[in-house]
Order: sequence, then structure tokens, then C-alpha cells
Amino acid sequence: MMARTPDPERARRRRRRILLLASIPVVIFALLVAGKLISVTVINQSALAQYARGDFEDSADQWSGMLEFNLVETWIPFFNRGDAKVGGENYTSAIDDFEKALELAPDDKKCTVAVNLAHSWETLGDIYEEGGYHQGAVQLYQAAEDVLTSMGDACEPPDAAADQFSQVESDVAEKKAQAEANQQAQESEDPGSQGSEDKLDDLGDKQQQSDQEKANGESRERNDDDGSGTVTDKPW
Repeated sequence: MMARTPDPERARRRRRRILLLASIPVVIFALLVAGKLISVTVINQSALAQYARGDFEDSADQWSGMLEFNLVETWIPFFNRGDAKVGGENYTSAIDDFEKALELAPDDKKCTVAVNLAHSWETLGDIYEEGGYHQGAVQLYQAAEDVLTSMGDACEPPDAAADQFSQVESDVAEKKAQAEANQQAQESEDPGSQGSEDKLDDLGDKQQQSDQEKANGESRERNDDDGSGTVTDKPW
């Protein structure tokens, strides 16, 4: 029996079929990645638009949905959600987001995150100071100082956030000194005044009540909204 002569054309078709089948998973993966990138872009734009309208709660919710999808720059959803929470005066939760963003951010972005984190601590300190809780204010200003100190030389010029860093650093030092002076004066004038822990608990209760009232007010505003949002600048 004569051996069958190989058909070169059939062999080429077979190789092409094998290559085509092998490329299908790659094509599917590429399509999934492309679809994901498109959806990420859409969500980003929507969240930024909501922030610009002053709809901080919904903007924060949008960024929450991005936490598991932004695999390249994982710090950005935390940072932007922190900004949205600051816009909604939810400083304690914003601090959590900024701390996570600082942990994930690349070295050339850490200064920007640190400025927002320190400013959030500073703003909480302002609230305590205005309420007469000077010891608590000192501790919060100290937390802001600790954030700034931890940056070392990372926020030195020519970093884009260096000027903001210097301003926050100066403001925090001045406010801390004033809060310490107010605390000493308060203790001198009224040695039997309410203990600091009780006062801080009172402030926490008041803050919780204020947050609830604010949330109720925002809910009523959304129900009455005619769709015309006002543009709000970033908090810093």
C-alpha cells in the first residue's frame, strides 16, 4: 500500500483553525476588559458630575461601587469618596477613606492625599474647638500634625501639593497652640468643670443628632429637587 502524501493546504487550514480556537479566550478577555474600562469611565463621569452638583451622598455611593473595579489606581476611589464625604460634612468617615488612599497611593500622590487627610482632622478639631471641647481639639490637631510629619520630605517643592501642605501645617500649629491656651484657661477658671471624656461623649451625641437631622434634610431636598444642581468647589 502506498503511503498517503500529506496535503499542505489541509495542514495549513488545520493550523489556522487551531490558532483561531486558541485566540478565542484572548479575544473574550480583551472584550471584557474593554467593557469594564468603558463602564468605569461612565461611573467616574457620573460621580464627578454628582459631586459638582453638590450631591455628595450619591457621589460617595458611586465611588463605593468603584472600589473593586479600579484595579490599576486602587487609591483613587477611596480618595474621591473621601472628598465627597467631606463635601457632605461626614469628616470621620472621610478620614477612614483618606487613610486607605494614603496607604495605596503611589509616592508621587501621597502628598495630595496627606493634605486632605490632615485637613479633615483639622476640620474636626475646629468643630470641637468651637464647641468648647479644647482638649479634644488639641488631640485632633495633633492627629493632623502627625499626618503631616509622617510625610517627611515627600511634600517638599516641587510637589504640586507643597503649597497646600505648608498652609495646612501652619494653620494646624496655630490652632493647636490656641486650643491648648483655651484649655488651660478653662481649667483655671473652672477646675470642677465637666470631665473631658463626658464632654467628648456629649459632643459625639450632638454630632450624631446633627448628622441625622442633616440626613433628613437632604432627603427632603432630594424629594423636592427640580434637577438644577449648583456647582460646588472641592473643599480644598
